[in-house]
This record gives sequence, structure tokens and C-alpha cells, in this order.
Amino acid sequence: MDFSTDEVALFQELFSSTSTELVGESNKVLDIQTQIPSSLASILHQSSLSLLAEGQGYKLWIPLKIEKDEFGGLRPNFGTPEVIDINGHERSWRVKQPEDVTLTDETNNQLGDILSLSSTGLTLRIQDPKALKQGIDGKVLYLNLPDQKHVELQLEPVRSDRHVFAARFECLNHDQDVIREFLFSLHKSRNEEVK
Repeated sequence: MDFSTDEVALFQELFSSTSTELVGESNKVLDIQTQIPSSLASILHQSSLSLLAEGQGYKLWIPLKIEKDEFGGLRPNFGTPEVIDINGHERSWRVKQPEDVTLTDETNNQLGDILSLSSTGLTLRIQDPKALKQGIDGKVLYLNLPDQKHVELQLEPVRSDRHVFAARFECLNHDQDVIREFLFSLHKSRNEEVK
């Protein structure tokens, strides 16, 4: 997308400061990023700008699109934040043993108990590891979230150890946002300062 000279000047004015400390909050920082880290590019698809908010132990990458309204003015459109856990090494925040979340196959057969879920992968406790590995290869599976539609996905096995199976997943039909909204809601409910 090409921007006019006036639009470029507006962006330079808006984004001239790379880091702005929030008033009275020394442990929180708001940053505007024009480059999304490569590790988040697949999650924050179709976003050329993002806001970075940092809290204690986490970061929120907030997708931002600048759109024109019906009068030709610029209007920010904020997407659902991706929560990044920064305790240890940076990775997508995960919820342990999410309530009322299941992974099923096309016959609605539950594949195991979900031990953890992030916007990029999950771990399962399973009864028969061999049957699971054979049963998921190239198949569409369904992540069932509370009060949400079924999210279609395909798993890419990462590791298995006895009865614990870890996998990355690829969401089909652009359902990544549904998972991110679910996880952000959980994170928000557990962190008062995000509200």
C-alpha cells in the first residue's frame, strides 16, 4: 500500500516516540512496532503494524490496521492481542488444563485430555500414543472451546513421551483469531492490570 506524503507525515508524528511509559506505571511500557518478530508473523497475519504492551511477566502484541472511514479519515482497527509469556524464554502464553476444551476427530471422538493450550500448540494426555499418531496424520481435527464454534486444525507432532503428546497446530479457515480471543479472555481474567 502506498501512502501519501501527508499520511507518511502523520505516521511519523504518531510513531516518532518508540517507547512511551504509562503514567504512574513504571513496570508497564507501550511500544509501537513496525516490524513484527518472525516468531509471531504467522500468528498476527495480515497486520503490518502492532502495538507492544509489556506487563510483569508478559507482553501483549496487538495487531493494528489503519483504515479509512467513510469520510476519508484514518481510523485505527485493533485486533485481538497475542499474549507472550516472558518468564524464561519468550513464547505464546499457555493455559494449563483449560476447562471445557476438547480435541475431537471427525466422528466427535475425544482424542485425550488437554494438558495445555497456546495459540500455536497443545499438549495432550492420551491412552494409546501409537493410535493417536496414526490417527492424526493429515486429518482435520476440531478444537472445541467453551461457547465458541469448533476450530478446525491440523496437528504437527513435536514430541511424545509415554502418554503425553505435544503438537503444533495450523488453524484452517482463519480460525487462529478465535483461539487467540479465547486465550486473551482467560489471560485477562487472571491478570487484573490487563482489564
